Amino acid sequence: MTAVLYSASVLCPMTGPPLSEGGVLVAGERIVKVGRAVELRRDAVREHHVEGVLLPGLVDGATQVELGAATALAAPGPYVPWMKAVSGYTASWSAQDWAGSARRGVHLLLRAGTTCAGDAVLRGAGVPAAARAGLGGTSWVEVGWVDNREHDQVVTALERTLALEAPGRVVGVCAASPIALGTGVLQALAELAGRADVPLHVRAARNAAEALAVREGRGPLADLATQRGMEFEWLDGGAGCSPVRYLDACGVLRASTSLAHGLALDDGEAELLAERGVTVVCTPRADADLRAGGAPLKSYADAGVALALGTTSPAISATCDVLAEARAWARLARAQGLQDWPGRPGSHRTRSLEQQALRLVTVDGARAMGWDGHAGVLAAGRQADLVGIELATTAHDAEATVVTDGSGRQVLTVVAGVRRARR
Repeated sequence: MTAVLYSASVLCPMTGPPLSEGGVLVAGERIVKVGRAVELRRDAVREHHVEGVLLPGLVDGATQVELGAATALAAPGPYVPWMKAVSGYTASWSAQDWAGSARRGVHLLLRAGTTCAGDAVLRGAGVPAAARAGLGGTSWVEVGWVDNREHDQVVTALERTLALEAPGRVVGVCAASPIALGTGVLQALAELAGRADVPLHVRAARNAAEALAVREGRGPLADLATQRGMEFEWLDGGAGCSPVRYLDACGVLRASTSLAHGLALDDGEAELLAERGVTVVCTPRADADLRAGGAPLKSYADAGVALALGTTSPAISATCDVLAEARAWARLARAQGLQDWPGRPGSHRTRSLEQQALRLVTVDGARAMGWDGHAGVLAAGRQADLVGIELATTAHDAEATVVTDGSGRQVLTVVAGVRRARR
């Protein structure tokens, strides 16, 4: 089989330290060898060189490719008006419009170097769009604005959906938000995900308004639910607890659960998430744009919560560039007083915030999301997913420089040995 060499000034395989003048030898869909380019050239029939850094394909822990055509809505502002704007913008979309928007969303991910993503699916078009592009990861079928009156129909329809084939994609369940579902429906979704043994995703603890709605059944998000005619159980005086405690009581928090945002936490809730094995997908750019604040990163570091990074939606972060998310995460951590990041439990080693941010969009993020079998590192035998970033740096500084200066400089994306995007 014909072997192709992808080389760069610096190779960051994420299995060890960066390597000067490194390369990845690819045959078909797989990586054959990783090492110094000069030693791999004799086995290659052609070479593609990047004047910069070569990395594993990036990992985006939470996005919505079906909103790829809604980038015009990506402007700073409060959450509720943004949510209403999305509903109005897409209200007249046909099935063809949703399909085209999903293809656009996938293209945005590939241009940004993402080859593995968690995608919340609103209408279904996101699954075939991601599958055709060869994106790894999970497609979560999103359920929102459903109360006890539609409980049975929704659960039955979701069971049928989970049984459909989706080549190359794992299909799971997305609970849109604790304020967009009735208590019984949320419990049923968690039970179905457990019974079907599929991943469960939820967007929660995202702002103070959500916490007020869940705890006391009042505020702007509770008013929105009432305006939409929802008969949610928690609207009657609230659940009397925080969103995270509420999710736990509903059986949502488990080892196969990922929770996007995770900003509004009470004391001890980071430890609870760690104990349950929940992965938190941090979304610092979206949180800032929606004026929600920042995730409590020190609490997550102290508790040992598994983290990933996500761009959330093209309608919030128009570029879908998870490297920009990594840069924002490192800045947020530093602003909260963190100087470095602890290593794995039991280890006394620490990493710089930029080194850890890069790991969150590669090896550590893939592990946290359950995708480490096919994403996050460059190693022989792995699927040939990689990204090239045009950037002047050295092996000593590459990991930090990619995070601080790499966003927007992705020039090559390879998925399963096929060049899917290049500039």
